[in-house]
Amino acid sequence: MQPKVELNFRHTYLRCFLISAVVPILAIFVILSLYYDREAVSFSREVLAGAMDAGENALETSFAEIEQISFTPYLYKEVSQTMTYMKNGFLRPGVEGYGYLDLASLESNYTMLFTKMLHSSQQKVQAISFYPFGAALGDCYAIERDTAGLSRTQVSAAEVDRLYGYTVPHGSAPAFLSLDGDEPHQTYSLLRTIKDYDSGKELGILRIDTSLSSLAPCLVGMQVTENSALMLCDSQGQIVYCDGTVKPGLMEQAQGGADEGVLGSQRYTFQRRSPGSTGWTLFHAASVSDIRLSNAGATFLIFAVTLLAFLAAFILYRAQSANMISSIESILYAIRQLQEGNLSYVCAVKDKKELLMIADTLNKTGKKLDDLIRTEAEARTSQSKAEYLALQSQINPHFLYNTLNGFIALNRLGEKQLLETSIIQLTKLFRYICSNSDVSTPAREFDFATQYLELQKLRFEERITYTVVVGEGTGDLPVPKLVIQPIVENCIVHGMEEDDEPIEIILRSYVKKSGEGQAALILEVVDTGVGFDTAKLRDSPRVGLNNVTQRLNLFREGSHYEVSSTPGRGTTARIIIPLESARQ
Repeated sequence: MQPKVELNFRHTYLRCFLISAVVPILAIFVILSLYYDREAVSFSREVLAGAMDAGENALETSFAEIEQISFTPYLYKEVSQTMTYMKNGFLRPGVEGYGYLDLASLESNYTMLFTKMLHSSQQKVQAISFYPFGAALGDCYAIERDTAGLSRTQVSAAEVDRLYGYTVPHGSAPAFLSLDGDEPHQTYSLLRTIKDYDSGKELGILRIDTSLSSLAPCLVGMQVTENSALMLCDSQGQIVYCDGTVKPGLMEQAQGGADEGVLGSQRYTFQRRSPGSTGWTLFHAASVSDIRLSNAGATFLIFAVTLLAFLAAFILYRAQSANMISSIESILYAIRQLQEGNLSYVCAVKDKKELLMIADTLNKTGKKLDDLIRTEAEARTSQSKAEYLALQSQINPHFLYNTLNGFIALNRLGEKQLLETSIIQLTKLFRYICSNSDVSTPAREFDFATQYLELQKLRFEERITYTVVVGEGTGDLPVPKLVIQPIVENCIVHGMEEDDEPIEIILRSYVKKSGEGQAALILEVVDTGVGFDTAKLRDSPRVGLNNVTQRLNLFREGSHYEVSSTPGRGTTARIIIPLESARQ
């Protein structure tokens, strides 16, 4: 399975899809939901407004029918006459001397007329009562639905005054209000001051009590939800009819005249109507949350359609993008392989013409780069090896020149036996020099230096002493060939004094770690010779040491040569070769 590249194009492409498709779909869902919610609330208000208008008209019709009954004294003269006699006290029991007035016939006609109206009315009139003023103040003549005939009861003058007080603000118009002291209210009443048609004097108060249940049909069609309320208030502001729950403070907000209000966590919309000139008010407080809840099905439908649109878009995205994303990821992975140096990687993509062209171009570019780098690497390797061998070959004549000079000196001194031994020793040295390998080890380098020192001891005898120390684990490590002998040769040529003072040479190898944990092989040559001023070393044309420095640079990156010396005390030379990143 192809590894995932760090820059996952699949996720990038998916983000583009989410931004370009999902975000607009969600935005449409939110906008549609908000729009439908607003339209639903507005539509509910319009529907409710129509129901309130219908309820208002129905209430006006009901009140008009009751008001029509209150016009009876002005439409029927015998009723007006009977009320006049009631005011004068003629209809009180035991009153005599008025037989010529035919009071019984008047009372019978009065009773029959109001009884007929009481039972024929569609408003469920419960009783029709008259409270006369004047001599009969305190009398109450009533015709009730459940009893027959005209009954007379006695009430207090204060009660009559109270009823009269309700009618005063309305003048000759009727007053509609609830006189039922108990809650919930069962009836509502019409109060009207009756005047004599001819003289205009006030005769008394006509009271028509009607069951509130007759108003219920007027209020059908008005939706009342769990948190909503429908209220009907009389001219005194009392709630005479209520459907729903009237929370504390809701009535005050509804009566305040605002179209909307907030009570706790609920937001309400208010509608009010005033049927006719009765002074009554019909209130409806609709809970916005209930309206939204009732339209939850439509919101869910919008959500379902939005979800289906998203799923359809995602399926199309997956179908169209699968091959493209796989091909682009392959191209991105191939680019990463090129960045990491794997120029031989071949990019394979699926059947997308444009992407196939890109992959083919990428493969060709990688192959060309790989060929160029291989050619360049081979050229550099060949050049470095040639330079290394050339530098190494410089050691041979230089070494031979110095050795032959020593042989000439032996010959002039007549030391033929010593000269012969030296030549034999030289042949052993040449066997090492002429070996094909250009890489050696510290053990073999020190052995070659020891043979060279033995050759020099034939000439200088006891003036030269030496010590060889091969550190543990360092004897077989790779080092450049012929790097120790030129340094040892310098110890003899430049370190020995002309007054036959002896010199000691110490050869040792060891591994040393730096503070960063980097390990390096140290080849050290120490002599007790005359020493020199190291400041003059840069200007000294010493072929052997310069050759060693250049070959160290070519052998392994970071390899170098150090020398420290004190005049009269000797010289220390160190070759430092890192144990990692060897040059090939």
